[in-house]
Amino acid sequence: MPSTVRCAALLAVPAVCGLVAPPTRPSRTRLHSTVTQDLGTTTAPLLDDAATARAVAAMREDARTKPLSDDELTWFARDRRGDAREAVEKVVQYLRWRKDRGGLGADRDALMRRAAPEARRRVGYLAREKDALNRPTVVVVARRHDAMRRDLKASQALCVAVLEDAIAEAVKEGGEQVLALVDLRQVGPQNVDVPFLLWLIMTLRSYFPKRLGQVALVDPPPVLFEAVRLQRPTPARNSPIGTPSPRRVNTQAWNLIKGAVGRHADMVRLVSSADVRNAYFAGKRVPPDLR
Repeated sequence: MPSTVRCAALLAVPAVCGLVAPPTRPSRTRLHSTVTQDLGTTTAPLLDDAATARAVAAMREDARTKPLSDDELTWFARDRRGDAREAVEKVVQYLRWRKDRGGLGADRDALMRRAAPEARRRVGYLAREKDALNRPTVVVVARRHDAMRRDLKASQALCVAVLEDAIAEAVKEGGEQVLALVDLRQVGPQNVDVPFLLWLIMTLRSYFPKRLGQVALVDPPPVLFEAVRLQRPTPARNSPIGTPSPRRVNTQAWNLIKGAVGRHADMVRLVSSADVRNAYFAGKRVPPDLR
């Protein structure tokens, strides 16, 4: 992947709460202690020099890979375990999306203008502090995100911008991955954004493979595993034309997205604030919103 490319958390993203299967009894949610657990669960497969050279040479036979450097092609080759054909398919998808970042704006200024509404609320940002593994840290403060009122494109643009910054920072320091910390304190159903989550899953899988090392959900309340409100695009009865009608959905957020997440749910951990301090940062400065 390019050094200017990223990037969930991350941002992730306020709705990342849906990435973890709900506990049987929401009122007794168990938090996985990370003190003895791995702090990063996803890694791109390693290829030896010969396998890398073969994969990149095979990819170069397809003229559509020309816009990317050999280093960038190597990342796609690793993600596809050296399968040049599959790697080329992902490269083509990525380049097509990258032309205008999926409709978010082709340049940084356009992206930031689109992200402004969410950026002003500090919903998600790249923290100055790095974790115990020296990974750039994306922080998402879910309570600042209102799923019923947000501009979806603004949320998507902020995600892309922050992830790009985080991955560029990782590459500059000789790393590959970033950590996403999602602060779920004081969060309710209005902060759960399933449409955004589904977009995020697709984006991470297709355009940022293995770049997000782990998503740590900090102090998730039981309400996140109960029925959620979804915003419907149809007008509400007796309301002005164009006014979305919120409707109660009798299902858990997990049931709506588990098919899309699949095996990638392993990259998510439910943790406590103490785990953040003692394991993820282990004596280093913790981002202010999580202290």
